Amino acid sequence: MGFSLFPLLLFSLFLLHQPLPSTANIHQTNLLRTELLSQRTPPPDNAQLTTYFEVTKPIKLPRTKPCSYLILQHDFAYTYGKPPVLAHYTPPSHCPSHNFSKIVFEWKSICKGTQYDRIFGVWLGGVELLRSCTAEPRSTGIVWTVKKDITRYYSLLMKNQTLAVYLGNIVDSTYTGIYHANITFHFYPAEEHFNYYEPNLDNTAFAYSSPADLILPISRNLPLNDGLWFEIENSTDIESKEFKIPQNAYRAVLEVYVSFHEDDEFWYANLPNDYIAANNLTGTGRKWTF
Repeated sequence: MGFSLFPLLLFSLFLLHQPLPSTANIHQTNLLRTELLSQRTPPPDNAQLTTYFEVTKPIKLPRTKPCSYLILQHDFAYTYGKPPVLAHYTPPSHCPSHNFSKIVFEWKSICKGTQYDRIFGVWLGGVELLRSCTAEPRSTGIVWTVKKDITRYYSLLMKNQTLAVYLGNIVDSTYTGIYHANITFHFYPAEEHFNYYEPNLDNTAFAYSSPADLILPISRNLPLNDGLWFEIENSTDIESKEFKIPQNAYRAVLEVYVSFHEDDEFWYANLPNDYIAANNLTGTGRKWTF
């Protein structure tokens, strides 16, 4: 259950022009020491946890062994209306290889107690890597993992960036669940004779999944006491951000994330406003244009 009205993030613009270099710099992860980051609480006992999972198509991985790095570890207690949790990110260089054919984002979280489902977002350099929702815990605790192929953000991942995570959680005498979350990046070295950048301009699927030379974030700028997403408050609300496309770009791909919150949580009911008013209904989706 979210708390902001229908946030919409015009995620990022992928631009292709020239091939990417395959080298990288040293990888370090230094947390920005805010008051939130210093508030650590022990996670539940793993032996009592229930594993939540979703049946999804597995990510196709190369046969090489990945270099895995814990980018962020944080306990999301009372974080609603507070700034996102931040961490410094620099690309890896001490891996056996500096050329990666697959990069996988992993979110792993543990929670115990009573809590609502909370929508959260993860941004790297203002570009959203993940929009998801937490699982609702049980008294003995739960654990779940989300993995996403982020290889197409290769150019973004090869530069120093700020990682931002917003999960608007509320903890009080009723809602006791704290989300203990880890974010890890897995870098898979390329197999021999692998070339990720062989172009296929007529293949739409290739254009979406292949790495872009430049990724332009279309999101709100830090500092914020919320996520970097735009909030669309009603059917006439308009949000915008200016950006420039290089003249030598030959293809652009736009990604959009949309999530429903608060009164829009049950938007699929799609009841007309006059029907809701006539029957004094609450907790139902509003009939807005999508």
